[in-house]
Amino acid sequence: MRHAYLTPEEVAEELKLSRYTVYEMIKRGDLPACKIGRALRISRPDLDAFLHGHSPRDAQAAPPFAPAADRRNSPRTNDIYFAGSHDPAIDLLTRMLANRGITLLPAFSGSLDGLIELYKGRVDMAGCHLLDRSTGAYNLSYIRCLMPHEGVAVINLAGRWQGFIVPKHNPRMITCWEEFFSGRHRIVNRQRGSGTRVLLDFHLQQLGVSPASVPGYDHEVTTHCAAASAVLRKEADVALGIESVVRGLPLDFFPVQEERYDLVIPAPLLRQERFQILLEVLRDSPFKQAVAAQGGCDVSRTGQTIDRLF
Repeated sequence: MRHAYLTPEEVAEELKLSRYTVYEMIKRGDLPACKIGRALRISRPDLDAFLHGHSPRDAQAAPPFAPAADRRNSPRTNDIYFAGSHDPAIDLLTRMLANRGITLLPAFSGSLDGLIELYKGRVDMAGCHLLDRSTGAYNLSYIRCLMPHEGVAVINLAGRWQGFIVPKHNPRMITCWEEFFSGRHRIVNRQRGSGTRVLLDFHLQQLGVSPASVPGYDHEVTTHCAAASAVLRKEADVALGIESVVRGLPLDFFPVQEERYDLVIPAPLLRQERFQILLEVLRDSPFKQAVAAQGGCDVSRTGQTIDRLF
């Protein structure tokens, strides 16, 4: 039976959004909420009515706040709608932009779906870390394929490590892909279209292993935090994820792949004040220091333009 009232965190998990997006929706009156004591709660009927009224195509692929019209033709002055891959650095960016009067509204839909939402004009910015299987490079080939006639700038958010999230002291000694896919360990997987899933499936194919032989392959979650939580709750023995979500938890991390996480922004939007402020925040030392402090991140190129595709 579904609870009559949900916390903002439960709503965020159900809609595949960050909790900051849910709080902003409540603050602006888009999503009804009430106070019970000192806590905010959203009633199930109000949430259902909100979803029905917005008719989302898919909770994972289409942010429920995204309008049908192309946002580039009628942007809100201080809002930036984001879709794409999950990274705690996006939550940091949301908080630091809020201090500058800019509201970042993120939906963690996966790298590929983020680019598709940007192509459709439903969001202002996408975040991705997609491995090109033929070259070993990140992101640019996917962007060129999906937006061949779109002018976009590719801005680096951070470099980061993907690796195996395991219980403390790695009791099963999972330190290579062969062991990860051995069939002796339950994994938790990321959703299709996520950069992490692309990386996992690439190595699965390289080793010639059938997904059906990997316990937990069909157990999908939509964020790195959820993957780490599954290992912590012993629902899985191992997950592929990023190092920063392990910090502060009784878990260990074994790095296997360095990758580049980029932000993709339509070139005309870069001239707008909200994106000028975003670039300032990305290049500021406090933001870089905060991202680096999360662990497993390289901020040497944060805020730099990786490429301009026209």
